Amino acid sequence: MFGASLNRADLFGASLSGATLSRADLIDADLTAADLKAANLNNANLRNAFLTSADLSNADLTRADLRGVNLEGANLSESTLRDATLQLAKLKCADLSAATLSRIDFREADLTGTNLRGADLQEADFSNANLAGADLRGANLRDARLKKTNLKDANLCGALMPNGKISRQGCPVKGELPIQAINSYCNYCYPFYTEPQWLEVF
Repeated sequence: MFGASLNRADLFGASLSGATLSRADLIDADLTAADLKAANLNNANLRNAFLTSADLSNADLTRADLRGVNLEGANLSESTLRDATLQLAKLKCADLSAATLSRIDFREADLTGTNLRGADLQEADFSNANLAGADLRGANLRDARLKKTNLKDANLCGALMPNGKISRQGCPVKGELPIQAINSYCNYCYPFYTEPQWLEVF
């Protein structure tokens, strides 16, 4: 399906695990709840596509055009989106933990409550993006752009910041009780973590 033309296709809940969709045209396609685990979507055009609750874990979205895409509640853990464009994308409560997101364009994107724990965000552009309540514990933000970025209630404990320093924002004070890992920004989503966890203090 290399270079396939699937503009406005109805692929709701489709099983496309491991599919090769490199350079595919998926503009405005409906991929809600689709299984795209380990799919090859590099250089694909997914502008304004619907991927709500889709499973894109371990998928390759290198240099993909995801402007205006809806990825709310989607699973993109351990995926690769290097050099992708997600300007104005909706990623509320999505799971991007341990994803490779270097040099990605997140300008004006909504990442409210998003799980970015341990993600590689080097040189990512978050200008005017909303990261309120996001989990950025242990993320690599070296040389990332955070101009006018909303980081209200974001957990940056252990994150490597653009200036090369390790953040302590969100780290518990020694002796505190375990943090209850319930994200108040994602009450309508499945929680990322089901049990209380201790956070490592950096």
